[in-house]
Amino acid sequence: MPTNTREIGFEEFIEGELARLHGYRVRVASQFDKALALDRELVLDFVAHTQAEEWQKLVTQYGDEAPAQFLARLDAEVKERGVLSVLREGVRDRGAHIRIAFWKPESTMNDEAKRDYDGNILSVMRQVRYSDQNENSIDLVLLLNGLPIFTIELKNQLTGQSVKDAIRQYQTDRDPK
Repeated sequence: MPTNTREIGFEEFIEGELARLHGYRVRVASQFDKALALDRELVLDFVAHTQAEEWQKLVTQYGDEAPAQFLARLDAEVKERGVLSVLREGVRDRGAHIRIAFWKPESTMNDEAKRDYDGNILSVMRQVRYSDQNENSIDLVLLLNGLPIFTIELKNQLTGQSVKDAIRQYQTDRDPK
């Protein structure tokens, strides 16, 4: 089988290696919510599986609207404080403290901390259309528990592209907001 030297081949290779070697979940771009800039399903899956008691507090408060209300609160917190702060400190809503990520424990002696850390969901999406204003897409997006933490714009030296082209693309084609 010949090597795929096109940019899409590079995307597929990276996606496959992240899944095979590091356990990333492969997601499709249609699962990305443009309005909230996240993967709704993975955020809710992470919270429900790692923090059932805290999630139940929100369900008690909001009923069937708990997913939509929590995602709206998460979105507001990300806009106000930024993704890194939300990942570090979590989100407080109606008496519940929801963690958005668990950091690697310093030792393996605490089974609960290890279980929490192992509950993190790493995922990768290709060709993510991120705006309702245009059809621009990002080659690869890496997500932690449904929140995008890295975007990657790949370039192919075989077609005369370089990292300078990727930088220019981020500077001119991407709204930093």
